[in-house]
Amino acid sequence: FWVLFFMMLLQVVCAVLLVDGLREHWDTEMHTGDHPSGNPYVVGDFFGTVGQALFTLFQIVTLESWCMVVVRPVVHHAPWTLLVFIPNLIVSTVAVLNV
Repeated sequence: FWVLFFMMLLQVVCAVLLVDGLREHWDTEMHTGDHPSGNPYVVGDFFGTVGQALFTLFQIVTLESWCMVVVRPVVHHAPWTLLVFIPNLIVSTVAVLNV
């Protein structure tokens, strides 16, 4: 129970930090493939709301195309996000492995 609680708390805190911190980059194009509408993805597609940021962080924690699709394009425009992504990934992975 407590591991799940602290994992969710960590995810929500990181999501709020990323949504608030990446607000100025919401319209920045990310060259990770095309959106189904034919337009390129923008940062706001991944971090526009807390819900979108939580889903993106879930994608990162499960290690599903996290590096090429999400982290590298975002870090290219906002290098400080590595200080959120890497500790979040390490803590979440260790927590999941210990359950």
